[in-house]
Amino acid sequence: MRAVYRVAKATYHEGWRRRFLNGILVFAILIIGSSWVFTYLQPGAELKMLIDVGLGSIRFFGMLIAVFLGVRLIPDEIEKRTIYTLLSKPVSRGQFLAGKFFGGLATVISNVALMGITFYVVFAIKAPQFAIPTEEGAPQYSMEFMYANVAKAILMSFLELAVVMGLAVVASVVFSWILAAIFTFFVYFVGQMSEFFGHLADPETGASPAARVILGTIYRIMPHFEIFDVREPILTDVPIVWGYMGRTFGMALIYIGIVLALGYLFFNRREV
Repeated sequence: MRAVYRVAKATYHEGWRRRFLNGILVFAILIIGSSWVFTYLQPGAELKMLIDVGLGSIRFFGMLIAVFLGVRLIPDEIEKRTIYTLLSKPVSRGQFLAGKFFGGLATVISNVALMGITFYVVFAIKAPQFAIPTEEGAPQYSMEFMYANVAKAILMSFLELAVVMGLAVVASVVFSWILAAIFTFFVYFVGQMSEFFGHLADPETGASPAARVILGTIYRIMPHFEIFDVREPILTDVPIVWGYMGRTFGMALIYIGIVLALGYLFFNRREV
């Protein structure tokens, strides 16, 4: 574990030195910090716009950081030939891969934490106006669970980006970093529509047997990224129960474990 920690620590510090990713973070914070301005674009739907811009920015920019960081972690070590020095020490390939993943994940979590804090502050400042009673005497929105739901939504973003980071790191072992980035983007956006593929695979849709097999396979092997999107419960002020979050965490953990295991198999056979 000490070797994994050393690799992860070095990767974390290296990640913060990447100016391109720091630029994405600064731009994301500016967008989130000014999200209250966009609420005036849709009178009567201020809360929905605030949630969509804030949480949507966290997920989108967090995904960009996870992908562009993850796909470069191992290729950069190979290009610089520092990987030979690392693997010549008592650091196994499995420890190296795990250290790179956890170091990159720590960097992403730090970035998302900054974005999440910015959004939560903006939300806490803006949200009280939505509890102001209307002419009928009832508040525009019930705020009973909303603050807790926003915090849980940010935690769900951490889980989602952990899966993205695992995909990006493992893809970089198999492909060049450019192809790895394209592959990770593809899996991410297809994973957002996994429920749609599951619906198409239903025999009642009238799809051919071959199409149902293909669509059903896509539905089963792709990560279901839509389960991390909990904006609807926030807008309806329905509590996001810890049981749902626990099941989602378990699914994310299993998927990450499978992906990293496959990555280790490829990395162990690769000549570097």
